[in-house]
Amino acid sequence: MAEMTRKEFLAGAVALTALRPWRMFAAADAVATGAKRPNLRLGVISDVHVRAATGQFGTEHLVKALAWFRDQGVDGVILAGDMADDGLVSQLQHVADAWNAVFPAGSGVEKLFVYGNHDIEGASYNPKLKPAPEELIVTDRAAVWEKVFGEPYEPIWKKTLKGYTFIGAHWVAWKGVPEIERYMQEHAAELRGNRPFFYIQHPHPANTCHGPWAWGHDEGFATRALESFPNAVSISGHSHHPLVDERSVWQGAFTSIGASSLRYIGPMFGRENSGPSQNDDLKQMPVIDKFSEKQGLLVSVYDDGLVLERRDFAHDGKLGDDWIVPLPVGPAAPFRFDVRAAAATPPRFAADARVAIEGPIDGKDRKGRPTRQLVVTFPSALMGEGLTRAYDYEVVAEVEECDVRRVAATKRVYSPGYFNRPEREAKTVKCVFALAELGTRKAGYLSPRVRFRVRAAESFGKMGEAIVSEAISF
Repeated sequence: MAEMTRKEFLAGAVALTALRPWRMFAAADAVATGAKRPNLRLGVISDVHVRAATGQFGTEHLVKALAWFRDQGVDGVILAGDMADDGLVSQLQHVADAWNAVFPAGSGVEKLFVYGNHDIEGASYNPKLKPAPEELIVTDRAAVWEKVFGEPYEPIWKKTLKGYTFIGAHWVAWKGVPEIERYMQEHAAELRGNRPFFYIQHPHPANTCHGPWAWGHDEGFATRALESFPNAVSISGHSHHPLVDERSVWQGAFTSIGASSLRYIGPMFGRENSGPSQNDDLKQMPVIDKFSEKQGLLVSVYDDGLVLERRDFAHDGKLGDDWIVPLPVGPAAPFRFDVRAAAATPPRFAADARVAIEGPIDGKDRKGRPTRQLVVTFPSALMGEGLTRAYDYEVVAEVEECDVRRVAATKRVYSPGYFNRPEREAKTVKCVFALAELGTRKAGYLSPRVRFRVRAAESFGKMGEAIVSEAISF
């Protein structure tokens, strides 16, 4: 296939966005880049959270990911922070040992790493840990970096790899890196142009990938620093959000990509089985098993864009179709959230899908307290060629009393394996309600009845048609 022109690339990208929003540019190499070899190939990981050489927080998955990147012929590897889980020098050394085992001196593969909050503050998160000052990275982060990784330390560093510029900003504080705005202004002349440059920091730039809801994004320093560079590509971690989430890639004034986590997945809050929230006392389900998945990216860089392969390192395979991200960002940027949300196709259930109700039963809430519960189960939304995968589900409890029907409670819930590859998705989804969430039954009155209405939602929140249970007394 002949190499495409930039105009053809962008036109095809926009057309495919409108037609197939959830699998944006499915024919990655065939449609966009032909047989041409990428100019640059990068491995991208984040949040490895190493504590030891082996074990649950060991380096096995790091070594596995690095070895796979090596076999793909990468030119460099980005690690966007949180290497040493407790911020200890020995833990950082385990990361360096893993790197050196796969990429020994002279391998020609560039190390593109930055510190994250755990590298600098990790010991303070574990009150049982009493390390000596010399064991802490934060005691002298520059000296530790130079000793462990064998390269000079700079709070904001710049490297060039095969003609592409990489800028990395080490963790400063939860608010972000204030100095990056001045740094970008000072280097503006050399960074401008059509050729992309890459910016790496640990937290997501505010209001970019994963939206304003992303846990732990910065306070806007990086967003302001990059907004005058349509050729800028930001890569960040910190939130641990999975790469099945379409919001992992954002385009606006620049491009922002979330790198997920090689240690464990962090679900968005607000779901019945996700992380903590203001209503934690009401949660009737345990948090999903987030330690069973390890994710990263293989990024191939072409003249006119990036091809992103989303990798499942826990089970060896792709998390979905490759994303093709055209660069630099233009007026028709296909990965803009508003464009993709408008074009999104809602997920749908099979024609024979049914909602089942078990209970009332004597169950326990997330804190182990005895609770009278109703358990609602339903099949996962349809998946397959041309179908939109569900990101989560809305479950609405409608209480019927005489001729009146009212919404008693509304919950969002994840499928137990929503972050997995499609073929590993759970076949059945469960949502649990406490009877106390539905109202109380008073002596002498008719027994209230409840039914449940379930809709599947894609990443941008567009929902398909509901399936509804029969009404039962409770």
